[in-house]
Amino acid sequence: DSSKESKDKDAPINPFIIYENTNTKRQPKGVNAPINPFIIYGKKSKEASRKELKNKDGTNKKSKGVNAPISPFIIYGKESKGNKKHGSAAINGTMFFFQEDLHPGKRVNLPLLAKTRDLTTFLPQQVARSIPFSYNEFPQILNLFSLDPESMEANDMEQTINVCEREGLRGEEIFCATSFESFVDSSVSKLGKNIQLLANELAKETNNPVFTIGRGIQNMGEEELVCHKMSYPYAVFLCHSIDSTVVYKVPLVGMDGTKAKALVICHKDTSAWSPNHPVFEILKVKPGTVPICHFAVRDTLAWLAVCGVSHDSADLPAEVHWKSVFPHTPMPKALKHRLLQPAAGNKPWVVTRKEDSINDGDYGNADPSMGFGRGSIISRTNITMYFFENDLYPGKKVKLEYFSKAKARNEVPFLSRRVAESIPFSSDEFPGILKLFSLKPESREAKAMNRTIAMCARRVIEGEDMYCATSLESLVDLSVRKFGNDIQVLSSEVEKETENQDFSVANEGTIPMGEKDIVCHKMKYPYAVFLCHSLDKTAVYRVPLVGKHGTKANALAVCHRDTSAWNPNHIAFLLLKVKPGSVPICHFLMRESLVWVPNRFAH
Repeated sequence: DSSKESKDKDAPINPFIIYENTNTKRQPKGVNAPINPFIIYGKKSKEASRKELKNKDGTNKKSKGVNAPISPFIIYGKESKGNKKHGSAAINGTMFFFQEDLHPGKRVNLPLLAKTRDLTTFLPQQVARSIPFSYNEFPQILNLFSLDPESMEANDMEQTINVCEREGLRGEEIFCATSFESFVDSSVSKLGKNIQLLANELAKETNNPVFTIGRGIQNMGEEELVCHKMSYPYAVFLCHSIDSTVVYKVPLVGMDGTKAKALVICHKDTSAWSPNHPVFEILKVKPGTVPICHFAVRDTLAWLAVCGVSHDSADLPAEVHWKSVFPHTPMPKALKHRLLQPAAGNKPWVVTRKEDSINDGDYGNADPSMGFGRGSIISRTNITMYFFENDLYPGKKVKLEYFSKAKARNEVPFLSRRVAESIPFSSDEFPGILKLFSLKPESREAKAMNRTIAMCARRVIEGEDMYCATSLESLVDLSVRKFGNDIQVLSSEVEKETENQDFSVANEGTIPMGEKDIVCHKMKYPYAVFLCHSLDKTAVYRVPLVGKHGTKANALAVCHRDTSAWNPNHIAFLLLKVKPGSVPICHFLMRESLVWVPNRFAH
């Protein structure tokens, strides 16, 4: 009968569904909502008693909604089930990954970021309120939109309503917004009016999902409300806030040159998640053991309280960023007074002839990849540079110039993150850098800067992680990425500066601070730059010292228990007359050096 509605390809298009162009039957595009962390996959849930939608052959229909099976075409872990390696697509850690993997240079495969956008829009609030939105009224909803109960669209809608009606877990607040007004009002009621809305940003559409993380990862804070766009005939957002969750804005560069800014969500406490969630199988960890992160799907939005934003505004000082990451920990004096305040008298940065030596006790000596000639160390053997771990005992005499008045201090402060990231920092751009600071290529300052940039770009050795921080924000963020925010920063301290260089280890003896650490050496540069690295099998000690005339100090010593990967011509082996990997080797850190240690490992 020609008057009856046809269900074939000539059927009228439903105005609430986005269709793909195909040569056959029109098919709804739907939205691939992120996998729900609170659903037990592979087992019957409490909704299993509800009607299961069947295909004509009796098999279950597969939904594109929240309960959709993990895509076989995405690499989720070290091994992808049903996915063969094919070129650049075989990149690990794309969907779920550890927080420590969020760093510049990391390659990621993000098909859900490059996918076509869902173009469904909000209905006016008055219209949205007039439409039922509950599982009990689901038959009426399908009737309203003229949908077959066995259709894919109906299945997606059912999944959306089910997820919107679920109970929040411990530490979670959840609501679904069905209009722009409810989307805004509910967010303001949660976070207040001083908020901003973040979204994934793609410079242009691309079919290539492979990206590389760039410099400038921004910690946007923990006062968040993440909103996932769901599969529905009109715009519906599931918004939830989970305790101990941080949002990052991550710059990306695609293999085809496409630039993007993606949202990354890191959950620092997953103890309330279902133990059968696929993330734990993918990453081979248990709930609540480590922070777990994931990229947000293309249409995800995130509300952030501005008071928790670290540096998206140029007016926010570094202290605000510190408070957003460590709300209950005052900023240490080593950071606040030495690195955020200009040097006394605002003196220009200079490198003295004495400092120009690579062997002056700075990171040049601690670089495990560097070798030295024997002639370069003869004049330095009167200073305690390297020693054996068993030499750290009460009464041991050491000679340190680090606390001496005669030792020139590197007092240059940090620049703000925005300014630091606007200044080039690479060997290729070095001529422009010298021009920016009005320095001659043959000057001592230029040579020192060139060494700093070269050290920051060197290859790491086996068992080493390394990065250079050019702002306080990056120093904090990169350290938190490695250990989480339950950490403390240590520095050497002296009661008063002294002319004396002779000290003895105090009677109370050394204090072990743990074997998980990031040591940050302040480099020679016109503004503060720290080279931070973490070496396997490295222990940190706080060493109380007493000077010849009673001056008290607390020095930091680092002991490397495995030096087998070091350059065999490293100065430490020349001084101690040992071979790489034979014995633990220790050294004191300069006064400007900083050490990050997790509180759970520190004694």
